[in-house]
Amino acid sequence: MRFQHKFVDFIPDIIEEGILYISLDYGSVIHKCACGCGSEVNTPLTPTGWKMIYDGEAISLKPSVGNWSFDCKSHYWITNNEVKWSLKWSDETIHKVRAVEDSEREEYYKNKDSQNLEEGLSYSVELSKPEPKKKSWFQKLLFWK
Repeated sequence: MRFQHKFVDFIPDIIEEGILYISLDYGSVIHKCACGCGSEVNTPLTPTGWKMIYDGEAISLKPSVGNWSFDCKSHYWITNNEVKWSLKWSDETIHKVRAVEDSEREEYYKNKDSQNLEEGLSYSVELSKPEPKKKSWFQKLLFWK
């Protein structure tokens, strides 16, 4: 199967078979499942999700598209607008991969939040250090070196 691609401002109400709808404003690529089951597949373009490569002629998505929530459980790659079928995964493999992806996503955003917090602190107002209290003659005598 070969997809066509369309860059759109908004995803249309009716998703046609064989077309990748790409909304850069919303960071999303939507298409009907390549197996023909009719399910709509959303591949959000995010730092922890899919990446899209556009070479001026064709679209590739990375990583693979695994429709684990659909009855078909189809699994394929979209490379240069063409579908390349992948091996079928067992429920156990799907569960393990999802757990790893959830963990990586959580770690990414935890680190990103920490980085944002640190950057935010660098813009905070610096508090001036209080002036040291003047020592009495007796304190000077006691702590004389």
